[in-house]
This record gives sequence, C-alpha cells and structure tokens, in this order.
Amino acid sequence: MPRRFVTLAWIAAACTYLLIVLGAVVRITGSGLGCGDHWPLCNGHLFPSLKDIPTVIEWSHRLLAALVSVLVFALAALAWRGARSLEPGARGAAYTAGVLLVIQVLLGAVTVKTGLTPALVVLHLATAMLLLAALIAAARAPWIPTPDSWIPLALAFITVLFGALTANLGAIASCGGFPLCNGQIIPHAGPLAAIHWIHRLLAYTLLGYLIWWAVRSRERRVWSLLAIVALQIAIAATMIQLGFPGGLQAAHAAVGAWVWAMVVIAATPHPSLLSNSERSLSS
Repeated sequence: MPRRFVTLAWIAAACTYLLIVLGAVVRITGSGLGCGDHWPLCNGHLFPSLKDIPTVIEWSHRLLAALVSVLVFALAALAWRGARSLEPGARGAAYTAGVLLVIQVLLGAVTVKTGLTPALVVLHLATAMLLLAALIAAARAPWIPTPDSWIPLALAFITVLFGALTANLGAIASCGGFPLCNGQIIPHAGPLAAIHWIHRLLAYTLLGYLIWWAVRSRERRVWSLLAIVALQIAIAATMIQLGFPGGLQAAHAAVGAWVWAMVVIAATPHPSLLSNSERSLSS
C-alpha cells in the first residue's frame, strides 16, 4: 500500500487514542461541562476565555477532536483518490472510519446537550474505540483476525465499556478490596457493586484467556498483550488500595485504551506474514 496512506492512518489512530485518554481526563476532573451546554461553541464563544481548568481541559478535548476529524476525512479522501493502489480492506476501513467519525461527533454534541448522561457517555466511548480499531485496520490492511482472536476482541471491548459505565455511574468505590469485591465472590452491596464486579470479572476472564492463548501460540504479539493486561490489572489493584487517586484513574483509562488497541493489532499477524490464501480473503 502507499506509504503516505499507512502513515496517515497511524497518525490518525495515535491522535484518536490520545482523544480517548483526554476524554477520560475530562470525566475524571469533572470538566465535561467546562464549555457549558454549548456545542460546537464553548461557553458561547469560538475561542473561550481559558481562565479555569475545566474549560481548558474540555476545550483541549474539542480541539483534538477537530484534529482527528481532519485526519480521518483526509484518510477517506486519500482512499477515494488512490482506490486502485489500495487493498480493498484498507479502503473499507477508511470509509468506515469516516462514518464512525460523523456518528462520534453527533454523539458528542448530544452528550453535551443532554448533560452527560452515563449511557450516552459510554456510547460515545464505544464509537471512539471502534473508530480507533477502524484506523488500525486501515493501517494494517488486509486486517484478517485469526479465529482465536475474536474472544479477546469481544472481551476487551466489553470490559472497557463496563469500566466506563462503572466510572460514570459512580460505582468505582462500591467494590472495595482486591481481587474480591468487598471480600465476597458474589457481592451483596447493590447494583452499583454488581456492575463494578462484572467489570472485574471480565478483566479476569480476559487475562485468563490471554494466558491460554500466549502459552498455546507462543507468539510475541500475544505475550506483549498479556503483559499490558497484567499491567492494567496491577494499576487497578493499586488504585483500589490507595483510594482511587485521579492520577491512577487516568493511567487506568490510558492503559485500558492501550489494551484495546493492542488487541486489535494482535488479532491479525502483520500483513507481510499472511499467506496468499489469507490475502485472497480480503479481496
């Protein structure tokens, strides 16, 4: 594939990753309404006064979203112009990223206008994660996941979303202790603890599956992914023990998005390692 297309796809993916992390910082710092309920303006201005931290954080998030928009639409345009020189999967991924971006922008506007309801915040994150996956798929086309990668893809996606739901519902502190929830295998502290516990169980299941996958495949990409998931669980355990400091919450969100990106990457070997028969499936 043309190098400029691949380079642009990776740059867009990197910026999308940073956008997801900055979105988590917006939540952790309570800056979601730093621009009021105005959209796309911020507090009624195109260039707002940046005298308070929440406005700076929310406005930075919006500026990064604008940059991602430019990059994604540029990638889609490049795919359109260079259609004959690209893998069909690369074109499809670029166009999919464009559609997801439009949905993401609209969801962002609705989320702000409706006062950051947890369901819309989680849906906003889900779309951002799919956008990140589409950009990685465009950069690594033909993106043909191996049969044993679908389970970790699903587990990682749902785990991150349950983590976001846990945070946005205020259920972070409802499940004390580690690795159990309030010292119980089946918590009895109400629905918030149940949601938090489901998030943990999903993370444990993902870790267990990756251990099995790594031992079975002996592939470096899988071992690297396993190390990142182990790091994520270690951060979570430390965060719980220290009373959920903001810095560790941000690190937990950043590594969680990193886990998702690495699962998408690990789901398929590098294009140069695909067999001719596997390549033909993408055309």
